Parts: sequence; structure tokens; C-alpha cells
Amino acid sequence: MRTLGRREKGLLALVALAAAALLALRFQNPAGAPAARARAEALPEPIPRIDLARLSAERPESHAGERDLFRFGAPQRASAEQDAPPTESAAVATPPPQPVETASAPAPSLPALNLKYLGSVESRAGVKVAVLLTDRKEVLTGQAGDLVANRYRIARIGLESVDLEDVASGQSRRLPLRGN
Repeated sequence: MRTLGRREKGLLALVALAAAALLALRFQNPAGAPAARARAEALPEPIPRIDLARLSAERPESHAGERDLFRFGAPQRASAEQDAPPTESAAVATPPPQPVETASAPAPSLPALNLKYLGSVESRAGVKVAVLLTDRKEVLTGQAGDLVANRYRIARIGLESVDLEDVASGQSRRLPLRGN
């Protein structure tokens, strides 16, 4: 191990003395504290304590959930008003409730099919594989019974078309063979 020379010892003592002087000035001078004070002011306010005594306190009456969102018209009167005998003006002003007509919903139409049938390939063993193309130019392949595009099951593969069954709705579609 090498010993320090006289010059190196002097430089080391000078550095230690300068560090001690800076520390002494920092702790003695209140002008050095504004940075620390600014950091303390920038901190968010402390989170208030949760008053658990509120849990046992009586809660005000809430009217949430009393209105039927699917009935139209004025909201129902309070039970005290319903128990009161009807006045003549109230009977005249309130028309009798009208029967609500229900409209029959049309049959849901199928969403646009983003697949094109490019053709099929048959192996020597007789296994047919359909080749489909998505609108994003992805090539999908599958045999009869396979699920493609996580939505359609291949029902039947023909020479000029393929039958796809929508798994969600159970409806079938036939895609004709398309060139290009």
C-alpha cells in the first residue's frame, strides 16, 4: 500500500476543510432554507383522516332507484299524496294512463362479412381445406368444422362456395368463389 506524500496530504486536508465549511454555512445560514421550504410547499396537502364515527350516524332518506326508467310520464307521487282522497280538480287534470304499444323488432341483419373465398385445396387423402382472405389481406385456412377468424365455423366446403356459420348467432352464409 502506498503512503500519501506531503503534497497529497495537504490537498486532502484542504478538501476536507472546504467540505466542513460548506456544511457549517448550510446549517447556520437560514437563506439556504428557501429551497427546502419551496419543496415542502410543493407537496400535496395531507390526506384527511376518515371519520369512522359517521358510519353509525343516521343517514338521510334517499330516493335513488325509485323511478322506473322505462316508464314515461310524470314521476309517481309520494305515498302520502296517494293516500289522500282525490280532489275534483286532480281528477280532471290527470288523464287516464295510455296503454303502451310495443313495436316488434325487425329481424337482426347480418353484419358485413369481411372474408373472401379464394378456393380450396384437397389432399390425396381427400381432406379439403378452404382458403379465405380477410379485408386486412390475411390468409385463413381451415377444414370443415374448424373455427376461422374467431367467429365463423366452416360448415361445408364445395367446389364453388363455402358455407360459414356465425358462432354467435348461429346463422349461415354462403361465400361464392371469387377470382382476384
